[in-house]
Amino acid sequence: MKNLNKFIIMNTGLTLFILLFLTAPVFSEMRTQFVPSVSITEKYTDNHLQTENNKKDEFSTAYSAGLSFGLIDKNKSMFLEYRSGYTDYASFDEEDSWTHALSLNGQSQVSKHVNLSFSENYVRDLSRTLRTNTLEKHDVNTTSAGMTYEFGPENRLGLNYTYSFDDYEDPNADAHTSHTPSASFSYWFTPQWGMNLGASYEKTEYDISSNESETWSGNIRVLKSITRHFDTYVAYAHTFTDQVSGDHTIHNPSVGFDWRPTDDSGISIGLGVLFQEWDNQNSDDSRDLFLDLDMYKTFDFSRKSTLSITGSSGYRSTSEDAASLGFEIYYRAGALFSYRVTRRLTADLNASYQVSQFDEPGLNRQDNTLGLGAGLVWAPLQWMNTRLSYSFNDFDTNAALRDDYQENMVSFTISFVPSQPVRFGASTPRATLENQLFE
Repeated sequence: MKNLNKFIIMNTGLTLFILLFLTAPVFSEMRTQFVPSVSITEKYTDNHLQTENNKKDEFSTAYSAGLSFGLIDKNKSMFLEYRSGYTDYASFDEEDSWTHALSLNGQSQVSKHVNLSFSENYVRDLSRTLRTNTLEKHDVNTTSAGMTYEFGPENRLGLNYTYSFDDYEDPNADAHTSHTPSASFSYWFTPQWGMNLGASYEKTEYDISSNESETWSGNIRVLKSITRHFDTYVAYAHTFTDQVSGDHTIHNPSVGFDWRPTDDSGISIGLGVLFQEWDNQNSDDSRDLFLDLDMYKTFDFSRKSTLSITGSSGYRSTSEDAASLGFEIYYRAGALFSYRVTRRLTADLNASYQVSQFDEPGLNRQDNTLGLGAGLVWAPLQWMNTRLSYSFNDFDTNAALRDDYQENMVSFTISFVPSQPVRFGASTPRATLENQLFE
């Protein structure tokens, strides 16, 4: 019954969006795209099991093929992508597996002020879990539908609903389903003074645990414009989680500034205090400084060299990577330096660092991950490119169920793509950078 409900919710939203999309006014300048792609990756690792002492090296070959289909108009767009891959291991034959990924993204500007959007992202694969580092086959899905109403250059109202699940083939504590409606509101009273409001509700249900949770969150920021691109703010965020293991309340006052020279670059820094109250006799309330960070910027040093930096922090009632670990505070930062050696050859260097703190009662886990890498991309033909890359990962944790480990990896990928497809807005330069650094 639960799987049937998941199927009904996924396809009801999908059907409603497609009906709205196809019954909207006829496209004025519709373009279609159909782009197939194929890639082969050969990889070597010196620590396949990701353990501190029992290190095993391994070679693997991954074969992947995909199709991208798009409908693009001045006011509407819809993109459907499917990719399937098979990974063949040299020694660990029991880990040979298929991966399937399907995504549908669309948006429709139904009027001058109203925009509707829909996204569906589904992945089925065999991957290591964050909680225990064991290999698990599972299905991950996220479905979102949203509406944005703009009634001024900086004034807008947003409504969104997200449905997601993580469904494991074998019983797993991380298997869950969540529903999250949310709303946001931005309004400037005068050219110098404005505010941002946000509210959300999240209900998380676990498949094999009774520790279901309901989380109500709200935040407000009062902004003062100093220049066209620079604002200062005073903010307060409040979160309350009702769960079987004990209610959790967060108070987070802060002050900071926003600097946004363009729509996709800038830096926002806020300094505040995170007051945590746990309704659990075995837990102590806490009061800690919290740095609210959101930055992304690309520096063009010349026509050949660029440096992109990104950083963010935050907290959430349920970890996106391991739902059973509960409340998470995270910080992450990374950089990518790229240099075009010749017209067809590009070299790059990258570095990233992540900190994840899980403060659930009785857990108090912290993971620190350092990543370093280098790569060479050669495009001998317009429809063909190759990449040789090296990466080093250093993972440190105080979790009882996981080991610290270091891993060196070398990979070589050859890809064949007839043309570069246009994609939905999620594939921004920042999203592409963060996928390369943190995924």
